[in-house]
Amino acid sequence: MDKQNFLDLLKSRVLIMDGATGTQLQKKKYLDGVEIPEELNIKFPERISEIYSSYINAGSDIILANTFGANPIRLRQHGLLDKASDIIGAGINLVRKAGAAAGKEIIAAGDISSLGEYIEPLGTLTFDKAYEAFAFQASMLAKHNADIIIIETMTEIKELKAAILAAKDNFDGTIIAQMTFSQDGMTVTGSDILSFMTMAESLGADALGLNCSVGAKDLAKMAKTLCENTNLPVSFKPNAGMPVLINRETRFPGTVEEFIESSLEAYSYGVNMFGGCCGTDPDYIKALSRELKNKAPSARNIKKRFYLSSRNKAFDINEIKRPVIIGERINPTGRKKFQEELLNGIFTLVKDEARAQAAAGANLLDVNMGVPNADEIKLLTEAVNQIQEIVPVPLSIDSSDPKALEQAVKNCAGKPLINSVNGEEAKLQSILPIAKRYGCGLIALTTDENGIPKTAAERLKIAGKILEAADKHSIKRENIIFDYLVLSVSATPEQIHETLNAVKESKKLYSECKILLGVSNVSFGLPSRQTINSTFLKMALEAGIDFGIINPHEDWGIFDTFAKDLLDNKDPGAKKYMEAFASFKKQTAKQENEVLALDKQLYFAVLNGNKESVPGIAAKIIETDNTPFKTVNDNVLDALNLVGDKFAAKEYFLPQIIMSAEAAQAAFAAVKKILKKDDLASADKVIMATVKGDVHDIGKNIVCAVLESYGFEVIDMGIDVDAQDIVDKAQEVKPIAIGLSALMTTTMPEMEKVIKIKNTAHIQPKIIVGGAAVTKKYAEEIGADAYAKDAVETAKYVKSLKK
Repeated sequence: MDKQNFLDLLKSRVLIMDGATGTQLQKKKYLDGVEIPEELNIKFPERISEIYSSYINAGSDIILANTFGANPIRLRQHGLLDKASDIIGAGINLVRKAGAAAGKEIIAAGDISSLGEYIEPLGTLTFDKAYEAFAFQASMLAKHNADIIIIETMTEIKELKAAILAAKDNFDGTIIAQMTFSQDGMTVTGSDILSFMTMAESLGADALGLNCSVGAKDLAKMAKTLCENTNLPVSFKPNAGMPVLINRETRFPGTVEEFIESSLEAYSYGVNMFGGCCGTDPDYIKALSRELKNKAPSARNIKKRFYLSSRNKAFDINEIKRPVIIGERINPTGRKKFQEELLNGIFTLVKDEARAQAAAGANLLDVNMGVPNADEIKLLTEAVNQIQEIVPVPLSIDSSDPKALEQAVKNCAGKPLINSVNGEEAKLQSILPIAKRYGCGLIALTTDENGIPKTAAERLKIAGKILEAADKHSIKRENIIFDYLVLSVSATPEQIHETLNAVKESKKLYSECKILLGVSNVSFGLPSRQTINSTFLKMALEAGIDFGIINPHEDWGIFDTFAKDLLDNKDPGAKKYMEAFASFKKQTAKQENEVLALDKQLYFAVLNGNKESVPGIAAKIIETDNTPFKTVNDNVLDALNLVGDKFAAKEYFLPQIIMSAEAAQAAFAAVKKILKKDDLASADKVIMATVKGDVHDIGKNIVCAVLESYGFEVIDMGIDVDAQDIVDKAQEVKPIAIGLSALMTTTMPEMEKVIKIKNTAHIQPKIIVGGAAVTKKYAEEIGADAYAKDAVETAKYVKSLKK
């Protein structure tokens, strides 16, 4: 279906999507005899056709084809990769046949969801491998003429980024991006609704949506946030509540009446497409169609915003007090220790600077990894990967190498700035396509092949050239931030006036664009640099700048008349300024405990996830401490306890858990090398598995990371694991505990099966159960030894089992 025709349709009337195909398949026991649901398309097509027809007859305009997990990673795991085209083609064709049989024109949506693996640094999958998997699926959907593509039930924003890019590159139709959120409006990896919106919009998704997640009432509140901040069409597909198991039968506590009430609320906010997710059968869709089908969408009045985002948060730059501060300290230029660390693959200073600048009020962080004789592509990508997992502020990615820029922005889990492009033709041709493809904001320096112009008029002319090139690449002008270039007042005092004049005129000529200056350049070669920097910043703000690249740790409240005269070119040769400040020596604030004791260094290294610094600290502890194992053990566990508390309080998310776990493992690995073989007991083992029939593993993976961080050896058996296989593995490795996870109520009975087989085998490990639908009462009913609502509770229970 032509993209514009579909988008025009959404402007004219509400469209009804389908309900929960997966729930219906489970309810009717239609998954018997197949490896995965998608295999039904070619093995038992009549089962899928029946589900499609039931939703079409209920009033659906859009049917999501049964291609949810038909990606090459999952198909290969089940020996079905060679049948990919047949499976995907049949999924689409069966929608068309069901529509024709009902005498209706139905929109056949190709359905794409998660790959089941995290992209690094959260997992081992590279961004490029994830992109390739999604590209394979999207190209198959294009081959078989899907009308639109819906990317749904995504929980990790970087994976969604790979999916959107792959879909856009391989499919010409409409792309709808949907994410899944918890009741608090966050994904498990810490992204909120606005960070999802900002990134998906910037990458060129045609519509945004919310699916699965929680019940309709909670999701309606999230739809309000989305509709208040985007002009794109919005889809709404909530669950019928969170499932519960009553008398061993799955029940969804939501009612059709509650579902419709919340859908009508979402309609009032401006939602364009409505459907249902888990637990919503054709009765839900029939009621939805009766209330909303073909109604004109509610109008939305969106205030003009300019969002930049990190993994965790989006920031409307228009709402931030001027200047928007871009921290300049993540830059190794002229810093020997910083360069040495980077050349050794250590990013401790990078992360420390990121945390410190964010705490000091930086709104963005400039990331520059320009180290002589180093692999800048590798360093910049790794710095981005690590920084974005520990601070919630967006990034400005700073490099003159287009290859390094592209690799870094590709791996950025948000909408960053690129620093920078200029008026050189070669730069425009290499950088603008990167900014467009990855949806980045762009810092544009008003210089070209002839260097920095001397006059404001010449700089403004280059700005106009850059805008013309940006227009040709379909880059919105609101994404351009001009830098009119600050030169040192000591060398060229007359240029300060030209810079500020360019700023003032730019506000008139290019009002859509914002303005930035690198403030500290102005004071190069002079004493009391911050006196000049701060005074100049106030002058620049009066002229109209929006952003300042500065050191947020400095005092920006200074305004000095000697500095003002110098900047106004009223102090030739800086004579008066030098008389006042020639004897100035920078005062550095004394910090208590500037060098922390070794045990505290280790504690904070684990707490902050500084894995690279741990071996060196541990080595010093081993060398100087009489009881190194105790020192390491106590401080690592103390740090991990706080990590657990932060995770429970939603201050830390999965990325920080993994980083701290890796740091803890590095500490234990270092200290265990010095123990005598006889004294070194093997780590207690814990088996973790998602039970048979269930392919969800996010919760299980978090538990694994937390347990490993406490020094347990975790045997992760993966997803969809047979009960007998779990017990067989337990007999082989003799764990102290078996952790069982299930998201769906339909698979929860498998937990009881594991317990019964374990008891029959008379083996000792305790069984702990958990998952979204699992309750303490259910755990007691099936004879589990413990129930844990999250990873922290799991770790506490398993720790209590240690002798």
